[in-house]
Order: sequence, then C-alpha cells, then structure tokens
Amino acid sequence: MIEEQQEKPEQPITSTQGPGEILKQAREKLGLSAADIAAKLHLKLINIEAIEADNYDPKISATFTKGYLKLYAKQVQVDEKLILDAFAQQNIDEKEPQKLQSFSKRVAKQNNDARLMLLTYLIIAVLLAMVVVWWFQQDSSESAIANISESVAAAQIEAISDEQQQPEQNLPPTADDLIVSAQIDEDGPAELSGTQDDEQNNTPQQIEDDIQAQLPVSDEPITQPELQTIELIFEFADDCWMNLTDSTGEAIAYGVKKSGRVMTVSGVAPFEVTLGAPDVVKISYDGVMVDMSRFPAGKSAKFSLPFSQ
Repeated sequence: MIEEQQEKPEQPITSTQGPGEILKQAREKLGLSAADIAAKLHLKLINIEAIEADNYDPKISATFTKGYLKLYAKQVQVDEKLILDAFAQQNIDEKEPQKLQSFSKRVAKQNNDARLMLLTYLIIAVLLAMVVVWWFQQDSSESAIANISESVAAAQIEAISDEQQQPEQNLPPTADDLIVSAQIDEDGPAELSGTQDDEQNNTPQQIEDDIQAQLPVSDEPITQPELQTIELIFEFADDCWMNLTDSTGEAIAYGVKKSGRVMTVSGVAPFEVTLGAPDVVKISYDGVMVDMSRFPAGKSAKFSLPFSQ
C-alpha cells in the first residue's frame, strides 16, 4: 500500500498540448536527446528544437511541416493522428488557402500576360504587312513616273525631229537672199535656168560619186592585221587546278588536270594563267621553258604570259 502511494501517476497527454510538446515528452520518456532525433531524421538540431517549441517557419508549406511531424512521431512511437490533430488545433495552416489564392492569381496574371504578348505580336505583324504593301506601292508609282518621263522625252524628241524635217515656209527674205536675187536678175533667165538644172541634177548619189572620184585610187586590197597564235605546253607532275584565257577573252582550259598529263594549247598572247599548285607544273611558251621558280610551293599563282619585264 505504501509503495502504491509513493508511485506518481503518469500525466496523460492532453489535447490542449501542441504537437511539439507532445513529441518532446515522448522523446524524454524514451531517453532520447534532440540530437538523436535530428540524426535519425537527417535534420539540423535547430529544426528539431523549433518543432518541439511549436515554432514553425511560415515560409515552409504546411504539407512539409506535417511530414516532419509524422516522421518525428514514428521515431518516438506516438500516434500520427494525435500529432496532426494537435497541429490542426493550433491553426497553423490558415495561410495555406491564401497561398493557393496567390498561386491562382499568378496563373491568371500569366494568362493575361500571354494574351497581351499575343496581341502585341499581332499588331507588329499588321504593321509589317502595311510597310510591305506601302513599299510595293512606292515601287509601282516610281515605275509609272519613269514610264511617263520616258514617254514625254520621246514625244519631245519626235517633235524636234519633225520641226527639223519641215521646210521653211513664208520666211521673210534675208539680205543674202536679196543679193542673190539681184545677181540672178542681172545675169538673165538663161543662167538662172542653168543653175536650177545644176541644183536639181546634184543628187546625193552624184555628190558621193564626185567625192570618191577625187580620192586617190589604190589597187592594193585593204587587209586586216592577222593575230599571231602562240603554242603553250603544260606538263603536270601532280593534280592541279588551272584556268587559262587568251587576250581575246576565250577560255582555253579550266578545271583540274590529272597528274602526268601533257596538254598542248594555242591562243593569242598575252595569256592569263591561274594555277592552284604552280610548283608541280612545267610550261613551254612558244618553245621556250617558263621559269616557275619565282612562285612559292604550296600557294596558288595568277600571272600573265609572257612575263612583263
């Protein structure tokens, strides 16, 4: 009886206690330290102390906090439902709907921004289309103005040519005309008729014949100077790209020439020669070997034949 009176009854866990206090009492009953729980849950000691003091970070979601409480309850053998009910009684998760509301506002804002961006892109596309249409209209108007200017210029040229072709009509006699008329009157009608006959007989063909008759006549035919052609011989010790043209602009040779090829061509000097590898080519110009040592190996060369002094 005395032993029963000396034993203290265990204090029951009241519902008014917070989840942290319940977990702390259970940990102390098992003889565990806060550091032991922190090591088992892989959390910092300061986090365990904050949970036992019911000091929860408002920045952390209530879902994560409940998860920590459930893991802590398993380690100290406490019913998870009891801990979650105690957590709910402290109204810790009142701000959760506010976070959801802010998330929904953010989604609505993002949707609104997406609509504004779409509208902006549409406006930019319309402006670009208007600029393109305006540009084509400007080109069309400039072409029309150019055509009108050409038509006006052609009409002016035609009018000037018509005026030059029309004979002079009803022009007042000049002093020279009066002198000529007086001389005609003194010489008599016979000389006048003869002069008129001579003027009528002097056709453009007769004038040209008279001019040719006055020029010295040569029996030697007129010949054009002949262009002298030169023979070139190319010997390729290796594959080489080349391009060869003569003074008339004719492309004589072009492309890659294979190793061992001997190519004989002819044309009018001077020649324009381009070689991709001049060190593997020998050239004979009209029977004379060309000195190719002036061109460095490994570099292409462009030169004229014959070499300018």
